[in-house]
Amino acid sequence: MSLWTRDTSSSDADGAPGEHHLVMCAQQGDQAAFEALYERYNTRIYRYLSRMVGDDGIGSELMQETFLKVWEGLPKLRSPSSFTSWLYRIATNCAYTYQYRAKHIQLVPWDTQLREYEQERLSIAGPEQQVEDAELLKLALARVSPTYRPCLILYFVEELPQRQIADLLKMKESCVSKYVSRGKEELRQIYHRLTKETSVLKKRERLDR
Repeated sequence: MSLWTRDTSSSDADGAPGEHHLVMCAQQGDQAAFEALYERYNTRIYRYLSRMVGDDGIGSELMQETFLKVWEGLPKLRSPSSFTSWLYRIATNCAYTYQYRAKHIQLVPWDTQLREYEQERLSIAGPEQQVEDAELLKLALARVSPTYRPCLILYFVEELPQRQIADLLKMKESCVSKYVSRGKEELRQIYHRLTKETSVLKKRERLDR
């Protein structure tokens, strides 16, 4: 029986090959099955990595590196049903390895959902102020602990439920809730500290003129 013509119990709702079956075929060296998995996840992994490292180009390179590691490691994956969480762990490790090599944490693109508490002020600010505030928010997020950042990205940007994040990152659901809460509070404190520092610098510049 070919990969694409099998009983519906091994298929998704739309009739496409089921992920469990694709993973098992890919583990046996089936490149078509692996390409199908790549098509399912490459956009999500690219978006996730781009936000982790703050650079679309690097995110694309890391996405390719991630899937290369996935292809090489598939034969050793014991449970095909854990493929998605395994994939995200590899992607996360690739991002952390890149940041370690670069010896700094890049700015991470800011998603509008992460700045709800700033919307009112931004709505009455001028264009220049909005750009400045957005840059400060990026800088603030870049300084949030790497422990919290994956949870923040998956929760606010990917809009995944906490239960799924817990499965992807292999942690307790209560930890995800805690990390999101602590990450948002850490972000808020860093942002307001940066706002004050920027205000002081502006005053000094005006005095020096």
